[in-house]
Amino acid sequence: MFDTSSLILTGFLSILLYVVVISRANKFKTLNHQHGCEHPVTYPHIDPFFGLDLKLQEIRQSLKYQGIPFMSNLHIKYGKTIWLNNLGTSDIRTIDSENLQNAWSTNNSDWGYQPYRLPVMGPFCGRGFITTDNEEWQKARVLLRPTFSKANISNLSPFIALTKAFFQGIPQDGHTTVDLQTPLASLFVGTSMKFVLGVTPRPGADGKSDEVAAFLKAFQKSFIGMGLSFMLGPLQFLIPKSMKYEAYKEVQSYLDSLIETEISAENEASSSHFNGSNPRSLLQGLIKETDDLIEIRDNALQGMMAVQDTTPVLLSNTLFLLSRNPKVYDRLRDEVQSLDLEESQHLYDKLRGLSFLHNIINESLRLFPIFPALARISLTDTTLPKGGGKDGNSPIYVPKGTKLWANFYGLHRIESVFGPNIESFDPDRWYSIKPSPWEYMPFGGGPRACVGQKKALVEASYMLAKFAQLYKRIESRDARNWAGQRKLTASNANGCKVVCVPT
Repeated sequence: MFDTSSLILTGFLSILLYVVVISRANKFKTLNHQHGCEHPVTYPHIDPFFGLDLKLQEIRQSLKYQGIPFMSNLHIKYGKTIWLNNLGTSDIRTIDSENLQNAWSTNNSDWGYQPYRLPVMGPFCGRGFITTDNEEWQKARVLLRPTFSKANISNLSPFIALTKAFFQGIPQDGHTTVDLQTPLASLFVGTSMKFVLGVTPRPGADGKSDEVAAFLKAFQKSFIGMGLSFMLGPLQFLIPKSMKYEAYKEVQSYLDSLIETEISAENEASSSHFNGSNPRSLLQGLIKETDDLIEIRDNALQGMMAVQDTTPVLLSNTLFLLSRNPKVYDRLRDEVQSLDLEESQHLYDKLRGLSFLHNIINESLRLFPIFPALARISLTDTTLPKGGGKDGNSPIYVPKGTKLWANFYGLHRIESVFGPNIESFDPDRWYSIKPSPWEYMPFGGGPRACVGQKKALVEASYMLAKFAQLYKRIESRDARNWAGQRKLTASNANGCKVVCVPT
């Protein structure tokens, strides 16, 4: 039983919380009016204090791998731009192309990532192009640019060499089922380590192989630790130290040692070590651009985070779709049949010139964007051009510290842009549609668009062309629909279970 003083305290706190919520709502309405804006379309929460009703629904749907379409469907019911309560903080969710262009381009300096990414990610990967904004981000981007230039990524020979073992590992009997998602992930762990760090993980009992394996294990632990930190917020102290700071330290120590080795190699033979005829790793490029060892390590780590998952998820999703659409796969085989995939000198440009292959990738990214949603946070009081009023067409006032979530999964399902049968895999639609950069955003947009998108697309193109040349059919062995599992990227929780039938 509660005593009288406990009941009085509970009642007082409830009234105080109610007053705070009402006061905040009234203040927001006043600020909208003062800036010539209208109150946005607001989600009708049952719990007005913390929005737990919607959050619990999202969690329940996510446990069934339906969280991505569930959040997208809110826009169908309530409009292109929605204001909602996310655990006591105000969030804006949008699929409006004008709002996206405003936040990602026109008014880019009003929006950023640092206030919510750096506190969680900083202990692991410091300050770099993923965790900072404005001038500091621009400096980091300049450091990366040479490594991601066409001159450095167009030589596909090192990448092709690493793919040979992958294709040799696929069952060649024409009836054994393989889940391609797992070996694709392993392949691109190797290619990302080669591209970012200049290290190729190989099987074996030598000390270097063990060291690389330990690094990768700690790297994955660190990823999980950061993901849990984002989710738990103030309760992140519950995360075991082995999944955070111990793993962070192990990764950082490995990078420090690798940086020392690369610097020594440059000092001993700089003219040959960074020979322009061979692609250089991101780590080598950073060493050429700055003497700050912490800056080198931070950006190398963030580079590893950026490139490791993107291409394997894209490939797994695309092969999942092709296995269910044999006529599309046959047309792909016809397009790439005469392409010499061993001649690497002009292969980059030839792959980019394959229109049907390009449409297949576009359609895969439309249906299953690698990043189904992405948030920015307002760095100052600002406005968005749409979302206010009953019709959602008036501007809205956005206070500093408000998160704006772009729902790319929903954005890519607007029929007025992409045509009918929006849930169907139809690469031919791309011959007749021309979405703007703010209506189709598989790699973000504006100044902070993914720096590695050209690299990801050409590597995915090579892999799909190689599959089409090696296998006359890719047959699905899983009748279940795509089930979005969100980590850093969104992959199919059911994998990509197929049979590859050799040519």
